Amino acid sequence: MKYQLTSDQISSKVAGETVILNHKKGAYYGLDEVGVLIWDLLEKGPQTLESLCEVVESEYEVDGETCKSDLEVLLKDLMAEKLVEIVK
Repeated sequence: MKYQLTSDQISSKVAGETVILNHKKGAYYGLDEVGVLIWDLLEKGPQTLESLCEVVESEYEVDGETCKSDLEVLLKDLMAEKLVEIVK
């Protein structure tokens, strides 16, 4: 299973942060440092949870289980806001 950005959003980097606009909802979102890393990876194309965890684990001191659990929550939240979708 892979995750990708939806077409319902546009994003921009502002003062070192990524700001996202869901243009169908008219809502803005901001991401923390790890969220920005995940967003940047998703901007490059569809990613698996495993590939996202590999990058996060290489950048931050986090174990695999914690990484997977935290990323599942982030991706679920992004999907709930229609910013990310699953690709088969």
